[in-house]
Amino acid sequence: MRPLVSGCGRLYRRVARAFPEEFRAVCGDGLEQLGPDIAPLVWQQRGVVGLVGLFFDLAVHLPYEYLSSLIGKLKEVTMSGDVFEGTWKARIDDSQWDTGNPTPQQACVRFEATDTGYLMVAYGIVDGQAVAERPQTISTDGRRRPVLDLGGRPIPGVPAGAVSFCSRPDPQTLQLGTEADGKMLGAGTFQVSADGKTLTATNEGTGLRGPFKVAIVFERVVPDPYVPQG
Repeated sequence: MRPLVSGCGRLYRRVARAFPEEFRAVCGDGLEQLGPDIAPLVWQQRGVVGLVGLFFDLAVHLPYEYLSSLIGKLKEVTMSGDVFEGTWKARIDDSQWDTGNPTPQQACVRFEATDTGYLMVAYGIVDGQAVAERPQTISTDGRRRPVLDLGGRPIPGVPAGAVSFCSRPDPQTLQLGTEADGKMLGAGTFQVSADGKTLTATNEGTGLRGPFKVAIVFERVVPDPYVPQG
């Protein structure tokens, strides 16, 4: 009966590979290796009945995990009434990067809702190195506020007296701008698609390296890596 047991182990491994990616990411290779490891023990203790039970358990959990994964994704999309909140990953090839800097290999932005708007954090990989921009507070009431860091201190390289502002003309759109001495330094928008799956960011102006213009298309990351799952 050894060929039967080893065959069951191989079959178990194949079925285990059919589980959702999120489930396998947590289990690693453990689930696939479980079949070959446990099948001989089950055979010794319970025979054919034990092997049938082993696969029955796998067959029950497979659709359950897919359903659980689907529910988790739906919760992630609908858990907040705010369409911006969450983590977004750029589609590099579908985006325009005219900044005077190297095009990133990966770029992400995260919005966290606050009482007055958002905390925005941008990070990614440039030239093979992990980079992150300074966290930015966004108040959506349209008022002009000094451009300062989270501690209320001036930001190196930002002109003295620079102010930023943001308005929300509709639930899907943020309009931002920065100016100093009455001169516009930059202006842009963040706009979420009607289905809530993509975010388009545009920004144009003059920075430390001269004129810049970007148009970045982001996809919502589901499940959100910063939200505990389960």
